[in-house]
Amino acid sequence: MIPDNFKKITIQNQGYDVADISNINDIDKIPFSYRILIENIIRQSLLGRNENAHQQVKSILDNKIGSAINFAPNRILSHDILGKVMLVDFLAYREALQKKGISSDSIQPDVPVDVVIDHSLQVDFFGNDEAKIKNLQKEYERNSERFSFLRWCSKFLDKVNVIPPGVGICHQVNIEYLSKVIWREKKQGHNLMHPDTCIGTDSHTPMVNAIGVMGWGVGGVEAEISMLGRTIPMTVPEVVGVNLKNNLKEGITSTDLVLYITKLLRENKVVGSFIEFFGDGVENLTVGDRATISNMAPEYGATNVLFPVDNSTLDYLKMTGRTDEEIKIVEEYSKNQKLWRNPGDAPMYNRVLELDLDSITPCVSGPKNPEDKINLDQFSSSANKHSQMLYKKDLRNEEFEVPKLGFKIKDADIMIAAITSCTNTANPKNVIAAGLIAKKLVELGIKRNEKVKTSFAPGSKVTAEILSQTGLQKYLDELGFNMVGIGCTTCNGSSGPLDDNITNTIEKEKVFSIAVLSGNRNFQGRIHPNIRASYLASPGLIVLFSILGTIKKDLTKDSLGKDKDGKDVYFKDVWPSNEDVNKIINQFYKSETFSEKYKEVNDGGDLWEGLQVSNSSNYDWPESTYIKKPPYMSNAENNVIKDIDLARPIVLLGDSVTTDHISPSSVITKGTAAWDYLTELGLDPKDFNNYLTRRANHEIVARSTFASLRLRNLMTPDQEGSITVKYPENKTMRLYEAAMGYQKENKEIIVLAGENYGCGSSRDVAAKGPLLIGVRAIVAKSFERIHRSNLVGMGLLPLEFEKGQGIEELKIMSTDQFSIIGLDKISNDNKKVTMKIHKDSGDVIDVKLNVRLDVPEEVTFWKNGGILPTAYKEA
Repeated sequence: MIPDNFKKITIQNQGYDVADISNINDIDKIPFSYRILIENIIRQSLLGRNENAHQQVKSILDNKIGSAINFAPNRILSHDILGKVMLVDFLAYREALQKKGISSDSIQPDVPVDVVIDHSLQVDFFGNDEAKIKNLQKEYERNSERFSFLRWCSKFLDKVNVIPPGVGICHQVNIEYLSKVIWREKKQGHNLMHPDTCIGTDSHTPMVNAIGVMGWGVGGVEAEISMLGRTIPMTVPEVVGVNLKNNLKEGITSTDLVLYITKLLRENKVVGSFIEFFGDGVENLTVGDRATISNMAPEYGATNVLFPVDNSTLDYLKMTGRTDEEIKIVEEYSKNQKLWRNPGDAPMYNRVLELDLDSITPCVSGPKNPEDKINLDQFSSSANKHSQMLYKKDLRNEEFEVPKLGFKIKDADIMIAAITSCTNTANPKNVIAAGLIAKKLVELGIKRNEKVKTSFAPGSKVTAEILSQTGLQKYLDELGFNMVGIGCTTCNGSSGPLDDNITNTIEKEKVFSIAVLSGNRNFQGRIHPNIRASYLASPGLIVLFSILGTIKKDLTKDSLGKDKDGKDVYFKDVWPSNEDVNKIINQFYKSETFSEKYKEVNDGGDLWEGLQVSNSSNYDWPESTYIKKPPYMSNAENNVIKDIDLARPIVLLGDSVTTDHISPSSVITKGTAAWDYLTELGLDPKDFNNYLTRRANHEIVARSTFASLRLRNLMTPDQEGSITVKYPENKTMRLYEAAMGYQKENKEIIVLAGENYGCGSSRDVAAKGPLLIGVRAIVAKSFERIHRSNLVGMGLLPLEFEKGQGIEELKIMSTDQFSIIGLDKISNDNKKVTMKIHKDSGDVIDVKLNVRLDVPEEVTFWKNGGILPTAYKEA
């Protein structure tokens, strides 16, 4: 089953060593994802890194879903938030080993780490030509400490490459430039060639799956496993095949399609699964379309969303400026190794779902989850229902005067309209369509809506350059969609401030305020603290919504305004044809543009070069409110396991609690624990920045835990926000103070939740935060994949209710106390513990819980207090 040696092959007159999988029995019937995993395991074995390789390959071939295997990605992709946190943790680990007598020269990352600075850009300035440079200057003003740290890492840590601000969003840079599809490297005397695989510290890493690269999102803690030269423990995944039939109708976008797919796959519970698309419909999707679909893997819960290598892959590689040699290698290796997708290929999947592309219609998703798909022609009629659902209020017709600005606002008015995110701006069809719509509107005489904060943040310099070359950017500018910079912006919650007069009116009058964006997430509180509901839509629809100004009007029927002749302008009058869109794409999306722009990939300009970077090879921890040496190695020597005795619940939570609820990324607002902490340090509120940028300071991480303004704690059902009840006082208070009170009393605390706990972003601070405030265990009905791994990586125990049990079913109350028995007996063979629910009445209810330590390594990680303490012990 596993060959004794690498196979020698010659491509482009060069000899390579490959882990051959082409002769495996019935290889054509095996899902492509399994083929890549098998190659990876065989290569591990031939390099002496996996003594269980035979059994692991057999487990995959036998479809033993849930069996333990190991995966060795050849690189790590990151951004400046979790990448910075990952590197801060790595340096703390490095220092601990130095104290153990191990030279720092030998403590270096084992695989390449690309950190793209894309998450720090906020939309402070918008709607004019100066916005881009002013926002970039503001980005440096706020974040120079952080950027200097990253530059130091690229200088003194092997294999760490940092791409400066203003180049692109990490996933778009990854698919357009960094990814090779087929990787070449020298290792242990071998000239290796193998599939390009990566993990990324962002959950949207699967975007690169659109060109056949296997990659998925992990938390920074899990990425550290690869940095340390270890393989990643995982289980054999279920592979779900999605059979795409027919073609999209005229004018339907990849955004419409992916919102349908997100709803379909959430309904079919694919959390932790690998997805592969097959069928005749795949032939009709460009790589841009595929990238939109694979980018949103975490929104439907999948780990990996693979479009295997085919002719469309080669066309895309050529368009994006890859060399003829690179393209030839991708084709020949993929065909040689049976990794090439041919029309009609239909491997044997564990499950198959069907989707007729012809059935897709224009749509949006909201008001609070990406899977909440609504057909566009039903959207306006849903607005009141959404207000009722979120705030138990009907929409009012009353208008409210905004002081000093000369206009009024009302319920369901759109306050933010953002063309944002690599999810959509990496697809040529989406941005060109938006540009053509803007052109048509301007030519008809339609003016921008001054009430709406509009912004356009492309995912790479290439997209920005092409819109300029086509002349379409000037029309977007006229409607307020001037480029505000190149980065994530509104998609990750960095939408920047609304005018104080607007926010004051929203809060005073309790206005049901709206954001629309071409991003991938719309969780409550994520986009802006004063926005009540957020909706995802294609870039073209975002332009039209910005003109309409409200979601109470029906975009498919109602007038957008009057043209120069006084005639009504409708949706159908401005939406471009596929032919018009493709004509511009074919004319302007050229390899020369990609090659030229990516020559500048490490050029950050004067602001970048002017950063102060230490020349010491040992990092000197600064007196900083952004970066602090973390405490996670403090118990590395001796982590004691003991049962949980009479713990109090710090929160009781419902279903689909996101990592935005657990550890928000939004602006730090007055009244929060983080605001008070920074104020006590003497900082000016204008310098507070946001939670996102301060995640390398564990003091902020602790104070941001469950700090979402939109948190719904069942212990305080009539209040929204970071509030809980502390017992035995029965006192309602801010959650952080309650947790600190329990710590002073040596009282243990736990978290109880419903289904799908920890969905959303891969942020490991959502595991670190609860640990820092004293949480001993998380008990939920189910966990999202990445978050469960992050909990284990930090030594925090994930426990699941047995089927049919949960907070409601067991009538759990906020006054209950909880003992969890048998923690010291957890092993690979014993993954059950008992939870005793102590009622105020004196009654005790015993329930069994499942321990979610899924593979042997995870048991070890948890017992040692996490991944880094384990590595420390084994060093």
